[in-house]
This record gives sequence, C-alpha cells and structure tokens, in this order.
Amino acid sequence: MAIVIKNMSDLKKQVDVACGKAVEKACNRLLGILQQLIDTEFYDVFIPDFYHRTYQFWESATTEMLNQTCGKVFMDKSKMNYNSYWTAERQMLAANIGSHGGIITDETKEHKFWEAFIEFCEKYAVDILKDELKKQGLKIK
Repeated sequence: MAIVIKNMSDLKKQVDVACGKAVEKACNRLLGILQQLIDTEFYDVFIPDFYHRTYQFWESATTEMLNQTCGKVFMDKSKMNYNSYWTAERQMLAANIGSHGGIITDETKEHKFWEAFIEFCEKYAVDILKDELKKQGLKIK
C-alpha cells in the first residue's frame, strides 16, 4: 500500500517512523555484538572451578528505545541479582578488568568486554545505522 504524503507534517511523520525502525534495528544489532563480546571477552577466557555461572551478566545486556528516534544499548543492573557483597556494579567493574569472581589471570586481564564494545561502536555504529536507514528506504550518503 502506497503512503500518501500531502504536506511537510506527513513527510516528517514518515521519516520519523523510518528512522525509529532503523535506530531500533541498529540497537538490536549492537546488542548482539555486545553479547558476543561478553561471550568471547569474558566467559570464554575463564572456566570457574568453585561457582556455577548463572549467565545473569550476559542476560543483563539489553537495549531500550528512549524515544521514537533514540535508543541505547546497556548493561541493566536490575537483571543481575547476586548477593549483598557481589553487586551488579561490582560485577560490571570486575568483568571489564578481567576479574572472574575476584580471580584475575594474565590472560583474563587482557580481555575487557566493555572497552572492546566501545571500540566496535566507534568503528561501526554509524555504518550500522546507515545500513538500517537504507533498509527503511531512506537514501543515505
């Protein structure tokens, strides 16, 4: 079904809808990268001997639309429930310095998932968004 645009207001609405879809899809793609980096830069470099992984950390990676055309990818502290000593904040800080339950090895300290994610975003986030905007039918240079 063709969309009829009669004035600038109609045009703005259609562009906003297309941009919103593109931003949401771009955030979801970046979320996938973040989860992949949590796997490769955190979970895969250390096998615990004395605790069982719950994967709450991986599952806390999430995305949220802040408004129609702005989204974010982040670690949701409310999705991590460890104990009073090992809080979500402590988990996030520890994970990014290569600490696994307080254990750091020469190998684990070389793997910083959040720094790797920021580096990826700096290199590719704009291209991912442009790709998603093109998929919505917008011409992007």
